[in-house]
Amino acid sequence: MDPKERTSKLREASSRFLSESIDVRGGKDPVAALYATRRASYSLFSVSFSDADCEALRPYLFGRPIPRSPGETPVTCLNLVDGEWKKPAELVTMKSLADRRIDLMQIAKSQAADVTHAIDRAHAFWMSLEWSGEGLAYRKFVVQNFSTLLRYFYEECMDELRQQTPKTRLEGDKDFWEAKRAADHLAGNAEKAMRGELVPTMMGSQTYWKNAYLPAGVCAVITPMNFIYGIPGIQIIGCYLSGSPMIFKGHPFSAITSTTLIRMLIAAGADSRAVHKIEGFGGDIAPLTQDERVAIVSVTGSAETAKKIQASRGVRPVKFEGGGCNWAYVDDGYSDAELDKIATRLAYSKLGLGSHKCTTLHGIAASAQTLDRLEPRIVKEIASFAVKDPRLTPKEETKVVSPLMVHKASTVSSIRDGAKKAGLKILLDGGKVVEGEYAQNAEVAKPLVLGRITPTTEVRANWDEQGETDIALATTEFFMPILVTMEQKSFDDFIRFSILVNPHDLAVSIWTRDDAKLTKGRATLGGMLKENDGTDSALDWEEFGASGVGESGNTGVGDAETTIAMFCRKQKGRHFVF
Repeated sequence: MDPKERTSKLREASSRFLSESIDVRGGKDPVAALYATRRASYSLFSVSFSDADCEALRPYLFGRPIPRSPGETPVTCLNLVDGEWKKPAELVTMKSLADRRIDLMQIAKSQAADVTHAIDRAHAFWMSLEWSGEGLAYRKFVVQNFSTLLRYFYEECMDELRQQTPKTRLEGDKDFWEAKRAADHLAGNAEKAMRGELVPTMMGSQTYWKNAYLPAGVCAVITPMNFIYGIPGIQIIGCYLSGSPMIFKGHPFSAITSTTLIRMLIAAGADSRAVHKIEGFGGDIAPLTQDERVAIVSVTGSAETAKKIQASRGVRPVKFEGGGCNWAYVDDGYSDAELDKIATRLAYSKLGLGSHKCTTLHGIAASAQTLDRLEPRIVKEIASFAVKDPRLTPKEETKVVSPLMVHKASTVSSIRDGAKKAGLKILLDGGKVVEGEYAQNAEVAKPLVLGRITPTTEVRANWDEQGETDIALATTEFFMPILVTMEQKSFDDFIRFSILVNPHDLAVSIWTRDDAKLTKGRATLGGMLKENDGTDSALDWEEFGASGVGESGNTGVGDAETTIAMFCRKQKGRHFVF
């Protein structure tokens, strides 16, 4: 179809989707139903989405307003299976993390039968072999349209993600642009990344080759609550480009965005037989990872979740990426002005997005004399962060502590009290905030800084009001604004702690001008090694992830080869002239 006809059909289908309340009541997706016609008319000269195409899709993507005040209608988030929006027997209301008085969304509470139905349909498409006839060029075209939609609806996406995961504009930008750049990077490098390797002629009449990019089969893609555009963007685009049918399961906190991203992929031209979405909770949706027809499970989340999934799958692949207890080592010899700059960078590594990044700084290690100079600077910088609703802050305000998303604010207070009982040094007294309307309707905590712990220091605390337990301060992951410092006599001692004591090896930050120490760090430390930088990931595109050995996960996403290969099988070929 020509561009004008495409725009007209998209506008009609998008309007009908909203006017018939398919997003609320369920039913066949009229935009998804256009796939066969759009695919048949595709050629290498097909024109990518125009502004008119994007605008025609506005009702489909952003037709229901996000509630801002108590009493407003929540957004409904259903399952999508085989091009049909499915409303299960029960919907669950999810409250705003920044204001629990607001019913933000109602999401499908899927049960085993709902998940099995999605697997049935995805597997049926896999067994049909029809996916094998769709070349990479068309999938690249779809991802280019997907990227265009992201850019056109930038402000809508930013507002959506900040309402679900309360964060500053800067952190929202990091989230959004990770998804946008992933789409551009993966699509732009897909043919280079996925090319097979023809081995030079070894013997006459024989040809050998290797291809690591055959679609793996039905893939389950499970993503977390902290980066709700960036991480799903990487995963679903990588899976889609691989050619593997997908069942996408986002976090319950981010169901609005999970729905938007899947609609964007469908609107961009993806085959709905290959793109499915499920909402739900924990054990209710266990078949998504346990069913033997699911070839690959890719999960970003907690180590405990990954362990449970792996236990149910045996030797079948689980591609896992998680967080970590990420430490920084600061060498001696820096001037006061340089330590000021280091303190500024490390404080943001700790408090950016309220400590909810997988690469959030956990602790700072240094000699006693350097800690004597650095700790007051860290405390001063952290104390300058405001504790308030980040959704309401202006664009230029970046030093804001977001509300807790996965823990109780009382846990910060309990860890502080346990530290006091253990006789630990409290460098900055933080904990649950109870004053004010914001604190009364969200989990709000002031940052806590504990000084001079050891690798074995433990405190007794009530973890999320579930009862008291012993917590190892150096190696327990905190998605909370808690920072610790640790005295180390030498850089070698820090390396031994990092690779022999700390089970997490996601990100390590080294601040030094000593080339010998940098060389030793590169030779010994796994995962992400940041030299003279914070532990949190930068905006530029980089491969990130743990070493593949520790508890922080076994995948490393970023470059096109690594990301797409997560959802593929390998082929080794030999051809004889008969």
